[in-house]
Formats: sequence, structure tokens, C-alpha cells
Amino acid sequence: MATFMQCKGLTKEFAGRRVLDGIDLKVNQGECVVLLGPSGCGKSTLLNVITGMLAADSGTLACRGRTLDDPANGIHVAMRERGFSMVFQDFSLWPHMTVSENVAFGLRMQRVNAPHRARRVQEVLDQVQMGAFRNRRPDQLSGGQQQRVAIARALAVQPDLMLLDEPLSALDARLREDLKHELARLLRETGLTAVYVTHDQAEAFTLGDQVAVMNRGRIEQCGTPEVIYNEPRTQFVAEFLGASNLMPYRRNGSSIVIDDGVLDLPGNGALPAESGQCLVRREAICISSERCCSGDDLVELPATCEQTNFLGDRHEAFATLPNGRLIRGFADGAVNRGGAVHVRFPASAMRFLSD
Repeated sequence: MATFMQCKGLTKEFAGRRVLDGIDLKVNQGECVVLLGPSGCGKSTLLNVITGMLAADSGTLACRGRTLDDPANGIHVAMRERGFSMVFQDFSLWPHMTVSENVAFGLRMQRVNAPHRARRVQEVLDQVQMGAFRNRRPDQLSGGQQQRVAIARALAVQPDLMLLDEPLSALDARLREDLKHELARLLRETGLTAVYVTHDQAEAFTLGDQVAVMNRGRIEQCGTPEVIYNEPRTQFVAEFLGASNLMPYRRNGSSIVIDDGVLDLPGNGALPAESGQCLVRREAICISSERCCSGDDLVELPATCEQTNFLGDRHEAFATLPNGRLIRGFADGAVNRGGAVHVRFPASAMRFLSD
């Protein structure tokens, strides 16, 4: 797949604090790359450097072979000359304009003639299911409808790259869920290349062909949603994605000792590092009041149930191991708070992260 945009060694500082610290990122043609991370990790700053709102302090940014930022050589292409579209979390619609006029605004700036402009506006409004609202003003629309209009406005100009900065965060949970899937459909159908910023894992996994997990101004790991979830490279990625149980381990020859002798497993396949953290996802752990028949791949630990939470379709359970470590999993049958339970998971569910 052809490389559409590439960042190499991008840095940015504010008042002596480094917000972007050597960012390397590649975006392929037709892909949606999601920048995922907690507040303050640098994801919105990186998006603003890509848009041209901010100039990088060092490193390079190129799109389709054209250098957009290269401070060492005095290059910074202005935002208006980059050919990108932006969707913000606060909608940013003109309150005095109708839906059609808002969507047509960028086309007017491009000096598109009136007949073609009208056709294009209707086309994108139909794509976001807002054709029937073309004559309304923003204050006559719900939050979800306003964001659909903002997306239509961004699509109308047929941008080289679409940039979305937490566009669903101002919506309620049900609207976020609906619009998330509609955005994924639109990106697939239009074949647009996009960079999407969010702190929400579900959005990232639904929309992203590639997900770049950011922390403290750096990209900790970039890959498909399946890879970064199932094969995290760092403790931060393991803890940030999903519900995780992390237990310190050390390797003793070809065996793995977990939690200072609580569990000793024979090593299988490639040996992990000498020491680190053993990761087991919540969904891999079964917490039950009954023992089960042991198997070659099954790990079973004695524990005490601390609490259970009803999640609608099942119960989440928390159990404490004899050494005091809290384990999070799902209850298998009835478990009682304070009662003896057994924590079970397949050995194949373990992932090892080196120190």
C-alpha cells in the first residue's frame, strides 16, 4: 500500500516542555490512522502540526512526497495550502447559515460554480442522512445532527486528508455509538485517508485500520487494533487497552515463576525475558466457586472473592490471591463476596512484557 503521509522525528515544545518527542508515523493511502491516548499525551498537538495550525520544532512531515514541515530547511506550508479538511468536537458551524450554506462554504472558497456546488452539497448531505434538513439552521438541530453537518462540510471539498479531533466526545453515549459506525462506513465508502484523534478505545478499534497509542509525547506502539490489543509491547499499552491483570514474573531456566512462587509454569515455545510483567486479559479469566479438572494449558489459583458487578449480560468479579494481588475476571456461576473461589485461565492467554 502506498505511503500517503509520513512524519519523521517530529518534536514540539511549549514553554520548555516537550509535548511531541520524536514522532515517527506513516499513514497509507485510504487508511484511517487513529491517535489514541489519555489527555495530555500529545495527540491533539500532533494533529495540529499535521493540519499546519502549529509548526514543528524539528523533524519532517511530508504528504504525497511533498514536504510540508522541515524546520531545519525553513519549510512550513500554511494550513490553507495543505488541502486537508478538519472536523472538531464542537461542530464549529456558522450559526447564521443554513445546513446547505454551511456545507457549501468550503466549495465557495474553492470558487466551485453554483450548479456543481449544489449537486455536491446534496450528495454529501445524503451521505450523512441530512438531506431533509438542508434549509434548517444549526440551532434547529440536535448535537448529533450538527456533527453530521460538520462531517458533510469536510467531505464536500473532497480533501486529500481528513482530520478529526475527538468529533464524538460532545455527544451522549447512544449518539456516539450510532455515529461511530456511520463514520466507519463513510470512510470505507469514500476511500478517504484520515487521521482521527480519540481517547476512546471502542472508537479507535471501530474506525482505525492502524492505531497509534500515544503516551507523554511519544508513540508507544502502532499497529492494527488486533495486534496492539493481543500483543502489547509495553506495560502502558497493556494497561491502557482493555481490562488487564498484570503480575510480576521471573524466569527460572525454562520455567516461569509468577508472583514470588505463587505459580510455577513450564515455559512453552520462545522463552520470555528474565523478568517483567505477565499480562492476562480480564476476558480470559474465569472466577468460580467450583474447582475444575486441570489440563495441560489450564492455570488455576486459589483466591477470595472481593466483589462482583452486574454488567447486564454477565457478572464481573474481583478476587484476591493469597499474596494480596487483586485479579479481575468474569464470574462462572454464583460467587459470594468473601467466599473461597478459584481463578482460572489458559496458559496460552499469558503475554510477557519485559522490564
